[in-house]
Amino acid sequence: MTDTGSTSLIKVETTRFGQVEVDPGQVVTLPQGMVGFPLQTKYIFIQHRDDSPLHWLQSLERPDLAFVVVNPLIFDQQYQLSLGSAESKLLQVEDPNQVQVWVVVTIPPGHPEKMTANLRAPVVINLATRLGAQVIMENSEMPLRKPLVNQ
Repeated sequence: MTDTGSTSLIKVETTRFGQVEVDPGQVVTLPQGMVGFPLQTKYIFIQHRDDSPLHWLQSLERPDLAFVVVNPLIFDQQYQLSLGSAESKLLQVEDPNQVQVWVVVTIPPGHPEKMTANLRAPVVINLATRLGAQVIMENSEMPLRKPLVNQ
């Protein structure tokens, strides 16, 4: 990650998108990282395509690390998240309307029709503070692998 100097944008190297310029105000900090990647704490969202609900949660510290994510309400209108006091404190949530929820999508190579979303471990972002966390809902009935394409 390098500062462009003449503008307020920063340049980020990625393996999927090449070099991208990012407004520092769009950076999201996940103090605890993602599950399995606790040391990578700085991310940005990159839309997959203009006509797609999918986004990439791209690490700023590892060019090869990006997660496909989607807003769960797009395919499950009943999806609900209940933040505990520890998560609310970590994310500095004062207003529930400031929270944005994403779920990680798995797309098996060569079989996009078998993509699934992990509803039990959403990525929660406080839009006001740009703090986020992958919240593990241990006592949830939500599936780990919800199919996104009707088969």
